[in-house]
Amino acid sequence: MVSTQVPDRRAIVVGIVFALVGGLIVSIGIVQAAGEGPGHGSSTAVAAPVGLDRRISAANPAQRPVQTADATSNVNRTRALLNTREPVDWARAEPAAVIDRLVLVGDSLAEAAAPVIEYLTPGKQFVKRFLGGTAPCDWIHHDLEATPTTVVVITFTGNNLTPCMLDDAGARLVDQPLVEQYRIDIGVLIEHATAAGAWVVLVGQPVRHPRFDADLEVEGINAVYRGYAAGRAHVSYVDAGQFVETADGRYTDRLPCNEFDTDCAPDGTTVVRGDGVHFCPVVDVVPCPVWSSGAVRFGLAIASAAAEPARFD
Repeated sequence: MVSTQVPDRRAIVVGIVFALVGGLIVSIGIVQAAGEGPGHGSSTAVAAPVGLDRRISAANPAQRPVQTADATSNVNRTRALLNTREPVDWARAEPAAVIDRLVLVGDSLAEAAAPVIEYLTPGKQFVKRFLGGTAPCDWIHHDLEATPTTVVVITFTGNNLTPCMLDDAGARLVDQPLVEQYRIDIGVLIEHATAAGAWVVLVGQPVRHPRFDADLEVEGINAVYRGYAAGRAHVSYVDAGQFVETADGRYTDRLPCNEFDTDCAPDGTTVVRGDGVHFCPVVDVVPCPVWSSGAVRFGLAIASAAAEPARFD
């Protein structure tokens, strides 16, 4: 079912810092977590970059920088500043079912947030089914490794770069046909997960810069997520995209800093979207070589729903 609730700011004590290419370590007085390498490969090859027009560019995996994992820990308490309309009374809530595996299925936004999600869901085997530039159809033939004690997180924002997103004439699907293809393929992923007894969390996506002219697609995909969550048992929805948008749901490059942001500008803001789609302040570099507040904010919301999906049902 659909839930608009978001994590109570009292409920999460956390910090994330990415340790990235060249052994970059940012020390900010919160827990530091490593950047992750690419996920499980898709069943179809990812196309070469097509430029930032209406679509999301995705680099060919073979040409992407080698990703390293190098992390240290410096544990201090920092609260996640996530707004909530209806705070959850965690003390009175029924305990969630035991979940020992988290499967993350998605694209480049999933890839960026993966280190945050993995760190904030300790004690769970983390299964990678994500790669920049992919769509749901690229993963429908992959083993999700789902079990009755698994939560499967599905987060796609609208790619059409791979062969399974072409129409009968060989053109890339756009607008409503793209949304309909996503509806079909997300449904297949949900069926695979729930048939194995897993819980599914569907992730609301953030709006893109107006130059992409993609509002129909983003809102259409989010409507697909909400619809599945409303109509299926053990399928939840979390609107993670709202945490990198303005309060009224519009696109923005920058937001007021949270207490965990290390790159706060003199005007009290930080970059949450670097190229109109992705979170990294540095464009076209994978993994992100600097602090990425957008990835942290997006990942925090996903991690909360993945840790206890019943609370978002």
